[in-house]
Amino acid sequence: MMILFTSHNIASANIARALIQENGFEPAGEGEWTRGEARLIDTRAPSVLEVPADLDTDYAIVLSTHRSRIQEKIMTAHFPGNWSAADMGGEPRTLNTAHASRLKTLLLGIKKEADGIGWKTSLEADHHGPTGKTPLIFAEIGSTEEEWKDWRAAQGMARAIAASIGRVERYESFFGIGGGHYPKTFNRMVLDGPLAIGHIAPKYVIDAMDEEMFRQGVERNVERISKVIVAKDETNLAQKEKIKGLAERSGIPCELV
Repeated sequence: MMILFTSHNIASANIARALIQENGFEPAGEGEWTRGEARLIDTRAPSVLEVPADLDTDYAIVLSTHRSRIQEKIMTAHFPGNWSAADMGGEPRTLNTAHASRLKTLLLGIKKEADGIGWKTSLEADHHGPTGKTPLIFAEIGSTEEEWKDWRAAQGMARAIAASIGRVERYESFFGIGGGHYPKTFNRMVLDGPLAIGHIAPKYVIDAMDEEMFRQGVERNVERISKVIVAKDETNLAQKEKIKGLAERSGIPCELV
């Protein structure tokens, strides 16, 4: 696996520094460090949204800042991908390949570290670029410059990432639809239950979702998606009926939770 960062991003560089100083990554050439088969690479990209996304590896974690108008101490993880326009990089109407079990393993580690310093933990719905063939997971510290510079947060995220290296857990995986950008229902299910989540389509993209985008949510996954789960309290009746119809035509079970 690879861990990508850019020295042009505060949180990205800080998490990388914690991996190097405290988690056993050793120099392996210009801008590269290794620990076992894991490679940490400084892409020197101008933005985390521009790191390479077609890589010779099974999956990659991208170290990143998380930006929000709400000032809060939070660590997040999510898959990149655009349900509609590509306002923040990548290709429009294109999802990357999701690796649900890897995301769950990482998120559980992030929660342990975040709880230890009194921070929040959350999944995020799919959003932003880059677009590519390699399964990418963004691991982010938010949500303002104060938090991006927080060394305890960088250390915690680094420990969570280091602990996930080489882990091979496999979980039943689902495609989550509904809720907001921070999906409360799916957070609870992934952190407290036996399931892992692939793509997450928030409520605000459902009305425009067509067969093609639904199909991407089901098919663009490393692991087979066993069912679609709709957040019933965070979708309206018309949206529920629409998703049921899309699932029926795709031959995949649909469950309201």
